[in-house]
Amino acid sequence: MMTRLLAPAAGSARVAAGHRALPLVAFALAVALGACAPHRDLYPRLDDLARNGRYLEAAKLVESSKDTYSERNEVLFNMDRGVFYHYAGDFAKSNEAFEQAERRIDELFTESITGHVVAFAVNDNTLPYSGEDFERVIINIYRALNYAQLGQIEAALVEARKVDQKLDLINRQYEPDKRNVYKEDAFARFLMGVFYQIGGSRDDLNDAFISDRLALGIYEKDFSKNYGVYPPIALKSNYVTSAAFMGGEELETAQRQFPTIPPLRPAEKQGKGQLYFIHFAGRGPVKVENAILAHMPDGYLMKIAFPGYVRSPYVISGSRVEIGGGPAITLDVGEPIGPIAFKNLDNRKTRIAAKAIARATTKYLATKALTGGRRRDDMAGALLGLAANVAAVATEQADLRAWQTLPDRILVGRVWLEPGRHRVRVIYTGSGGGVVSTRELGEIEVKPGATRFVLLHTNS
Repeated sequence: MMTRLLAPAAGSARVAAGHRALPLVAFALAVALGACAPHRDLYPRLDDLARNGRYLEAAKLVESSKDTYSERNEVLFNMDRGVFYHYAGDFAKSNEAFEQAERRIDELFTESITGHVVAFAVNDNTLPYSGEDFERVIINIYRALNYAQLGQIEAALVEARKVDQKLDLINRQYEPDKRNVYKEDAFARFLMGVFYQIGGSRDDLNDAFISDRLALGIYEKDFSKNYGVYPPIALKSNYVTSAAFMGGEELETAQRQFPTIPPLRPAEKQGKGQLYFIHFAGRGPVKVENAILAHMPDGYLMKIAFPGYVRSPYVISGSRVEIGGGPAITLDVGEPIGPIAFKNLDNRKTRIAAKAIARATTKYLATKALTGGRRRDDMAGALLGLAANVAAVATEQADLRAWQTLPDRILVGRVWLEPGRHRVRVIYTGSGGGVVSTRELGEIEVKPGATRFVLLHTNS
């Protein structure tokens, strides 16, 4: 059909020019398709397995799909399998997966920037995924809980401490006026206090007080303002109790802050055991592409693409726990993963936009150079310009990779119990507090002076 539009004398030359332009389109489409993340097609199946408590099967599905993730998404592969092994109760395998993810992230952080040249010319999907800033931190929270479940409290403390170190390192790479709002993690600090209390020495209890006080400050001054999350009741109680160990002014200050919360004396703590309930609730947000299309005066179509988060739907957003048929305790939000994700991406949108605009401009100038300033009525130049424009638009894609197996929030609650076996029942609730479902956990043994963690997970 095209040959009918061309003048007979110049037809062959112009068709040849058009044919020379076609490989550019083919190349652009090949790059665009190659930069896609086919492993994302796994997530509906993984969600379904998790919804039915088949976590080990989910972990095995991730592992059998390693080639689907590709080497470029090695970090995501290990984070996904780490999550499902954690929920399956295989804490050693979970930590092995998270350790591999963390090692690769560290390598990418210090690697040569050679690969960034390709990413600048095509899109960020061509780069290995190194995780969002907050995702790198959540790895250590999972690892800390894994070690706690394995009875390795010192190792759990190391992981909790890494959170502060990572956040400091991450933010130091940005200009002072472009740093993230997410610069401290209250939940990690809270866990540090819990682990120090388990240690039980005088130095541990002193460090527990410091951690509790710092966690309280982060919740009150940072998490409440930025994410609408306030100190969990368990933290307030721990703070008052650790202040009682310190005595003097520290105890007076704590009792003024929380006059209705009595401290638990050391003798009482030794005679009772405690259960911490950690509930990974909901499904974290997912990324979608936002794009701006601009028509240039010469007819060129410029595309600027950047990612944005959207919330994932889920029903169970809270939980209460009944012990032996007694009054239920309500779990509080400790880690607002979803809100942190939104805020974290919002903090770097200026950096993302600047890079996307620069890349789109470079593609536009490259197209102009490729056509050599030919007239619009020059068919060969028009075909070449069209092919280059198609290539530029096709390759301009937002990086939508994300740790999609994360929950939207982590809830926490604690109860002190007399030694013995206690029947535990969990009541899952919706956003309005209404009961969605219940789950019998059976009998859980509590030993005097001991701390146990009960991990719960829902994504529906």
